[in-house]
Amino acid sequence: MTPLLATLCALGALGAFFGVALAVGGRLFPSSVDPRLEEVNELLPGVNCGACGFSGCLACAAALLEGDAEVGVCPVCTPGDRRSLSVALGRNSQDDVPPVARIFCRGGYGAVRRYLYEGLSDCRAANQIGGGVTACDFGCLRYYSCLKACPFGAISIDAKGNPVVDEEKCRSCGICVQTCPRGLITLVPASASVDIRCASRYTARDVIKVCSVGCIGCGKCVKACPVGAIVIEENLARIDYNACISCGKCIEACPRGIIEKGSLL
Repeated sequence: MTPLLATLCALGALGAFFGVALAVGGRLFPSSVDPRLEEVNELLPGVNCGACGFSGCLACAAALLEGDAEVGVCPVCTPGDRRSLSVALGRNSQDDVPPVARIFCRGGYGAVRRYLYEGLSDCRAANQIGGGVTACDFGCLRYYSCLKACPFGAISIDAKGNPVVDEEKCRSCGICVQTCPRGLITLVPASASVDIRCASRYTARDVIKVCSVGCIGCGKCVKACPVGAIVIEENLARIDYNACISCGKCIEACPRGIIEKGSLL
């Protein structure tokens, strides 16, 4: 027998030996991999972007099965996929619904500007000169950096010039939150039913000077709320989402029309 033939025979024998060993080992020591792993992995987007904090979708699926991650951990999943994940994992889907981005300003085109700005079309740039281009220090600068930054096309501009979030498209990634130099965008529970869409801490007199819809802290919403879910803090009305019963009485009472129902209702 030639050396080459002997080598080939030896390699063939080794291959057969290891094949048999693996087959026997598989029977004697069955895999501990959760049989649902493939199913859960199929429900994830498969882009392996790492936005969830894991190395990829498969690692995320394993963490979900082991209870080391919440269903809302993947910011790319659609609401439908999240519901399917909740069913596959036997969890309460209501508890796993991720937050959504909401923008707390409705000044729009009616908000007063300090000066004519002709610089870079970017909110951060427009906020650096003279205290910002808008006369309200708490108002949207209207250069829509949040719209440009959103990777899911969840932000658009309404007829009044306000950026608004389509909560069905929002994936809770928080990029718009980080982009806004005035901190007007917040991730809130998707179940939050009513919002006061203003962030101004000005007194009523100063608010009226710069904005036609800003909260003036009049307290009418506080008096109208039957469960005490609204308080006035720093001249601004605030809602306790956990206490709110979505009755809508505060919406009717607000003279500035700045209280709105969440878009998912």
